[in-house]
Amino acid sequence: MLRRFLITVAALTGLAAPAAAQPFPQIPLPPQTLPASSPIDGQWFFRGDPYQPCYVQTVASPYGTRLIFTNEKGTSADARLSPDARHVTIPSWNLVGTVNGNSIIWPNGDFWAR
Repeated sequence: MLRRFLITVAALTGLAAPAAAQPFPQIPLPPQTLPASSPIDGQWFFRGDPYQPCYVQTVASPYGTRLIFTNEKGTSADARLSPDARHVTIPSWNLVGTVNGNSIIWPNGDFWAR
């Protein structure tokens, strides 16, 4: 009886391995058409403080061009630039900033300046 149980368990375990779940394919974000560099690329400074640098980078990816914002703490996030280049949206930070010349103004009154 025990032998039959062990054989059944071994057979079922051997058959279960090929049926393991496969990961879902990742769905790419819709591409954004940007030039090789955007007008807001480069180094910025949190509240204009030269000791608190921030960065905006345009990066080519298999899914299109994307912007990467890095704040003064070193945290990075994907962003989108509006077609008129006046607003940036950073979904993971839940932020929409307004580009005004050499500054990006955030909703809480903070800003990045060049």
